[in-house]
Amino acid sequence: MDDVTQQTSLPYSHTQIGLAALIGMSAGLLTQLGKAARDVRNHRTGAWISVPLALAFVGVMVVFSSLKVEVDEVTVSASFTCGVLPRRIPAEEIAGAKIVITPWYRGWGMRKTRGGWQYNVRGRRAVELELTGERTFTIGTDDPEALLAAIEQARARRTPVAA
Repeated sequence: MDDVTQQTSLPYSHTQIGLAALIGMSAGLLTQLGKAARDVRNHRTGAWISVPLALAFVGVMVVFSSLKVEVDEVTVSASFTCGVLPRRIPAEEIAGAKIVITPWYRGWGMRKTRGGWQYNVRGRRAVELELTGERTFTIGTDDPEALLAAIEQARARRTPVAA
C-alpha cells in the first residue's frame, strides 16, 4: 500500500465547527436584541427593524456555523450547515492540490478570491484545489493533511477524460 492509502480511506467525510465565528456572531446577536429591548422600553419607532435584523443574523449564524467536506472516488464536495451552498467538484477537474495558509484578510465564510472561491469556517489552514481552466477552490480545514491525502487518492483513481 502506498502512503496516501495508509493515511486515509475513501470516502472521506469531515465536519468542522466554526466556534470562534459562532461566539462572535452570538455577541452581535445579543447586541441587536439589547438594542431592540431598549427601543421597545423607550417607545422608539426603530424597534421594529431590530427584530428582522436579529433574525437575519441568526440565519447567517446557523448557515456559516459548520463546513462539511466529503471526498469519494469521483467528487470533492463542500457545503455549509445543512447542505447550504453546496459545491461539488469532479475529480477529473482537479489538476492539483496543496496545503496553504490563507491570508488573514480573506476571513471566514464563502469568499470570491482572485482565482476562484474559498469556503472556510475557522482558522487559516486550507487545501487549495487547482482546477482546470486556471481556477482555484480553497477549502478551509482543521485537518489539511487528511483532506489532501483523500483528494490525492481520489485523483489517483479517477478515470481519464476521453479527448
